[in-house]
Amino acid sequence: MAVSASWGGMMFGWTLGMIGGILPRQAFKRSFGIGDDPSAYANITGWIVVINQLGCFFGALLAAVLSDRYGRKQSLLFGGGIYLVGSLLQTIPTILYSAPKAALAYLNVTRAIAGIGVGIVSPVVPTYISESSPKHIRGRLTGMYQFFLVVGIAGSFWVNYGLFEYYGDDPEREALWQIAFGMQAIPGALLLYCMTFQHESPRWLAEQGQFDKTRLVLSKLRGVEEIDPEVAAEAAAIKKDAQSRTKLTLYEQAKEAGSSKKMLYRCSIPVILMTFGQFTGINAMNYYSPIIFKQLGLSGASAGLLGTGIYGAVKIIATVVVLALGVEQYGRKALLVWGGLGQAVCMLFIGIYVLLHPHGGGGLMSYIAIASLYLYILSFSFGWSAALWPAMTESVPNHLRSLTMAFGMVSMWSTTILVSKLTPILLNEIAWGAYFIFGTTTLVAVLWALLLYPETGGYAIEDIHHLFEDVVKQSLHDNRYLLQRPPVRRGYTDLMDEEADSNEVGPTSDGFDSATSLDRLL
Repeated sequence: MAVSASWGGMMFGWTLGMIGGILPRQAFKRSFGIGDDPSAYANITGWIVVINQLGCFFGALLAAVLSDRYGRKQSLLFGGGIYLVGSLLQTIPTILYSAPKAALAYLNVTRAIAGIGVGIVSPVVPTYISESSPKHIRGRLTGMYQFFLVVGIAGSFWVNYGLFEYYGDDPEREALWQIAFGMQAIPGALLLYCMTFQHESPRWLAEQGQFDKTRLVLSKLRGVEEIDPEVAAEAAAIKKDAQSRTKLTLYEQAKEAGSSKKMLYRCSIPVILMTFGQFTGINAMNYYSPIIFKQLGLSGASAGLLGTGIYGAVKIIATVVVLALGVEQYGRKALLVWGGLGQAVCMLFIGIYVLLHPHGGGGLMSYIAIASLYLYILSFSFGWSAALWPAMTESVPNHLRSLTMAFGMVSMWSTTILVSKLTPILLNEIAWGAYFIFGTTTLVAVLWALLLYPETGGYAIEDIHHLFEDVVKQSLHDNRYLLQRPPVRRGYTDLMDEEADSNEVGPTSDGFDSATSLDRLL
């Protein structure tokens, strides 16, 4: 299930990583009439990147309607189909138009189309996986979205490197960028094929009142019979949660999200996480890594692409490690805090290096700066990478997840557009300032995680709302697990059942957020 949906993450990653290695190639510049003036080049290429993200922005808005009305599975199929068409159309602009400006306009339109597909899929994949996963491995399975994303980024890096090695930087070899654009269609095709054989999200089915199907799908996903006690208990909890609320329209969901300060904050967490995630600078590194490696002292196009390819491979290895050994074992909060601190230190060091050596060089310092970039991506992979997706999907209420996840991804694409447009300008005009901005905002993100984010790992989705009764108190309480491994958590529902059996009186949710009552659950 998770693998089938996560091809959508590879769509996302391939789109992020591919374009950075294509923009500097002479064949691409010649085909679309892009000159060598640094300011003009930064402006035109910035728009080539941004136009795709504008499509993603509108696709994410559309996802709220589609996933709520037609389900997660159908939304993934629809988004994957749009992306596939848009990707294939990007291979033929110079075939249809001989004038470079007309070809560039056509390319931008097709990149926007593909972006709409990515935008639809981007919030639905983690939602679908989270809603379908058992609580004890939910973080790991939801984090697979990030794993496929970084595989897509790394795959696009190595394809760019291979194409450059084969074709060189010959301005006459249009096949270099045509093949690169065409290969990004592969994950879209795999998403369509694999999701055809998957079930709908059990929690979405429950929201539609299809409780028999909910139980059937849960049994299929868990690989057991419908009469299995754990499936019966989970289905009953999902049904109880769904029946406690009436079905809401998107407008009513928006009103419900703002019905109280606690609810508004909880529903804002996807927006907060995604905004901070972009201002750590990760997608600036993804889009413009060849330029950044050149800035840090790697000379030559081949060396820059090779450095970028290794950068992508490091991300894959680190993501595998954190999914296997970190996200469930140490929780989301500790990874966000320690990973964020590592990112901030690396960004600030690189900023100091670029300030002191604006033209590269610097001997040993340049190698330390390059190593800092790799340490940055290790820190990101251990923190604001795999931990971000489960933290976001777990924190929001079931009946508002379609809307809040869409808002989260809209905020991500909005900030990505801003970062992508400003980054090439900053790198050209005041390069050290970009790194200082990213380092400083990452420190703010760490402070937020310390003070205002409670640990959500290990709880049933239906129980997590109790953690937000007093979010500051709960967040400070959970900080004790920053330096030690948290114990295996027991769910609120299980505790309630046990106390009801022994005392005939269940615990009240009023005390759930206190350190005393939490100790009983941990």
